Amino acid sequence: MTLSFARSTLLLSIVVIGATGCGDEESPPPETPPLEVSIPFEVRAGGKPFACGQTYTGLGTTGTTYEPFDFRMYLHDVRLVTDAGQEVPLKLKEDGEWQAEGAALLDFENKTSLCSNGTTKTNTRITGTVPEGHYHGLRFRLGLPPELNHQDVSTAKAPFNDPTLFWGWRTGYVFLRVDGRTTGLKAGHFMHLGSTDCAGPPPGQTTGSAGCAFPNTPEVSLEAFSPETGKVVLDLATLFADTNLDSNSEVSNTSIGCMSQKEDPDCAPIFQRLGLSMEAGAPAVAPQTFIRAE
Repeated sequence: MTLSFARSTLLLSIVVIGATGCGDEESPPPETPPLEVSIPFEVRAGGKPFACGQTYTGLGTTGTTYEPFDFRMYLHDVRLVTDAGQEVPLKLKEDGEWQAEGAALLDFENKTSLCSNGTTKTNTRITGTVPEGHYHGLRFRLGLPPELNHQDVSTAKAPFNDPTLFWGWRTGYVFLRVDGRTTGLKAGHFMHLGSTDCAGPPPGQTTGSAGCAFPNTPEVSLEAFSPETGKVVLDLATLFADTNLDSNSEVSNTSIGCMSQKEDPDCAPIFQRLGLSMEAGAPAVAPQTFIRAE
């Protein structure tokens, strides 16, 4: 009887201690929801907002008059920068129309007036999420990564299904399309940025590319940017500041304006503003100046 009573007392003590110990354990803190981010983009020509049907004056080295045909741009690899200088990827929302697989299409034309390409819809912002924190900078790459650049536009999902932004399976997509009529080039000055000098398909494949000598996906780094209040400005006056928009260099097998051909002298001043080199493997002379933060 005495032994049974002692054993019972010991077991009761263990149960009480165990119950008390469990009660002292702290519950894990609730997960902090991600920060919703919406970043607006705005195209201007100097101090004037971009719009189809508008006329802009004083552009380029000749101060030409410019009437837009088109303005669309792909971007990817979007990152916000913390106060400590750490890059944090912005997870773009998959919306089935403008954003997919970490890339986004910005569309500033609405298919009115001289803007005959694209669609009536526009998209002037990117949206996504990052972990809660303090951010003071924005970085991204203009264009598309190789794994998205060489796909079949006829079967690709949005926003990669527009044939007016596609050169071909080997070369890929037009990353930046800026077209317009000028005083000297009434038929149009065309600026199309994309990868060039691309190799054929990788071994065992019938489409795609094994790599491009000129990927032409410039890094954009906006260090003074607030994701809560800031906007990204793309300025045509800056892009074309050193370009004669009223004439075209007479070089055989090159396009009117700049179609990213390294043989085209009309591309040199535009590439410099985009922070790109005209020589394979060579670094850019200076960072891009076309895109800024406000």
